[in-house]
Amino acid sequence: MLGFDWTYAHSYEIEEVQEVPGSGVFDVPVLYIPTPKGRPEHDGLWLKFRAANGKNWIGVFAFAYTSPLPSRIVSSPNCDQAFVIANGQGFLVTPGNPKEWAAIPILPVIEVRSLPEHEIIVFGDFTSLAAYGSSGMVWRSPRVCWDDLKIVAITEHTIEGSVYDPITLGESRFRVDLKTGRSLLPPPVSTEGKSVW
Repeated sequence: MLGFDWTYAHSYEIEEVQEVPGSGVFDVPVLYIPTPKGRPEHDGLWLKFRAANGKNWIGVFAFAYTSPLPSRIVSSPNCDQAFVIANGQGFLVTPGNPKEWAAIPILPVIEVRSLPEHEIIVFGDFTSLAAYGSSGMVWRSPRVCWDDLKIVAITEHTIEGSVYDPITLGESRFRVDLKTGRSLLPPPVSTEGKSVW
């Protein structure tokens, strides 16, 4: 099921395309994002955009995986942009300019947190985080864990969470600086005393 997060004000409308017209032809342009290689189309999340400048179009956003992962639309701190998460693959889109888009370098997107008090959105995959503000990506954290990253707390200065630790076969913690994405906890070390990442 497609989720929506309209925390930030936005200048566009987005809705999921539920069915193809009987004629098989839409009355607005259909764009595949990214452009498929070696074939005319791909599976993906079908969305209809209505931008403030009058541009109406349909975007088909490629899925990251065939297995089910979160799909959602998230408004951006930039009112003219939106984030599309298509089964774990993240995109930053400008509805008023359909050809202006970028893939989010977090894959698959498992965690999404809108933080209006900091004017950012934080995305997380299994091992790292990235934050976006009104002008694009603000920071990207280093790898902060082995696997299974989960955000559990956001303070005035940090993002904190739990992770799977294969050494102890249990849970450990991570903490990053909210302004820079810098890890505030040391990485694990090998038996030779060297950082493992």
